[in-house]
Amino acid sequence: MSERKRTQPPAGTGQATTARRPAGAAARPAGKGTYRPAPAGRPVTSRPRPQPARPRPARPPEPGRASRTRFIFLVVGLLGGGLLCLLVINTILATGSFQITALKQSNVTLAQQEQELHAKIAAEESPFSIAHQARKLGMVEPGLLHFLNLNTGRINSGPAQIPGIPAVPGYTP
Repeated sequence: MSERKRTQPPAGTGQATTARRPAGAAARPAGKGTYRPAPAGRPVTSRPRPQPARPRPARPPEPGRASRTRFIFLVVGLLGGGLLCLLVINTILATGSFQITALKQSNVTLAQQEQELHAKIAAEESPFSIAHQARKLGMVEPGLLHFLNLNTGRINSGPAQIPGIPAVPGYTP
């Protein structure tokens, strides 16, 4: 059985002709020039010639797969952002904790200084300390007290020690 093949007409004729191929002849690859038999010195092989690799056209992703991938990226991004926020918050709280500890320690030191100052003030306000400071400044204790009686117009001298009144230097009733 022979196959018919269309060939291009010679230039200028405008007609297509049909040529016959001998039976058993190898079919030519589609889109490659015209059929030529193998040269006499070379054996005919059934292995096709290697052709340059053509890139496969990218097929569009399935609609469900694309939305699932976007959702996964969204979830991973949200989880990563949440972990990053927790790390920042934890770091800020730890820094604040260190500051609070340092302030508490300085507060303890200041409270001790305040207690020492209150004790010093109490010691300086004591009557003995006041009398001692007065003697340093040159002040003297009065000897005998004199009282003026306005009804009689007489001056009364009282004892140096009045009963019921403590004998504190610098105290006059």
